[in-house]
Amino acid sequence: MKKKYLVWLFILILVLDACKKESSKSQSSNSSLTYTKETISYKQVPGVNQNLLNLDIYFDTKKLSPKPVIIWIHGGGWCLGDKTNQMDNKKYLFASLGYILVSINYRLSPFPYQINNPDRIKFPVHNTDIADAIKWIYDNISQYGGDPTKIILLGHSAGAHLVALTGTNRSFLQQANVPVQNIKGIACIDTKMYDVYDVIQNQNNPDDMYLNAFGTDPQENIDASPIRQLNNHSYFPKFFIAKRGNFDRINRANQFINALQQAGIEVTEIEANMYSHSEINDAIGAENETVITPALVNFIKNCLNND
Repeated sequence: MKKKYLVWLFILILVLDACKKESSKSQSSNSSLTYTKETISYKQVPGVNQNLLNLDIYFDTKKLSPKPVIIWIHGGGWCLGDKTNQMDNKKYLFASLGYILVSINYRLSPFPYQINNPDRIKFPVHNTDIADAIKWIYDNISQYGGDPTKIILLGHSAGAHLVALTGTNRSFLQQANVPVQNIKGIACIDTKMYDVYDVIQNQNNPDDMYLNAFGTDPQENIDASPIRQLNNHSYFPKFFIAKRGNFDRINRANQFINALQQAGIEVTEIEANMYSHSEINDAIGAENETVITPALVNFIKNCLNND
């Protein structure tokens, strides 16, 4: 029981730390870079806090030629976090590249955990919300100077799992009527949850965080596992995998990388053990950062230039 509370405390500290680092300004400039942030409700669900169904668009008010769209999905154990966390470096990075950045919220599983509550938010709600947000972006981003045919999905931690699943389990985008071919690349920053089925069904005493987010139904665990979706489709986006951590965490990332490659999917991978789980997120777009940022930028440019 003590271990579970320590896990809760660790996640909460990460989220609070991230909130401290986020600027509250809605309009910002960095030398010649100017952009505006607009918050949009992409759908409404009775009884749900509207902030959980909102997204933030960071866009250049000049609205020149149609710009590629980077969609960011935050982490937080599927139960914590917010679209505004740790966005400062990312805003400047993608503005400097001439892209539009959209950061999405989604309904969260309960915290503290409620693994015995059958009515809690859990899979597939997180991914359904993300697909609906992508649908809103696909339908409306041209109004902000964005190109809906050039979308990159980017996520950290739980968000990395969610973008990986969005790009592999075709059902979410299909139900939202979004052409998967418009997703040009998917970047996963430090997650171990590429095989939810194995973590929950085949491991002794799976962590309550995973049970809280995914439950124990075997078929749902398969459906939630990106590594188990790599068949019967003719198109997959390119993938970027940033991995770090202990042997098990890196090994699970390597298994997913191998599965992607065996399916004929182009993969870029980096190992970043010089960073902690939180630091690798902070590092994206940080000034003079040389490990993840250049590799990620090159990956995105490759996805867009080879269209």
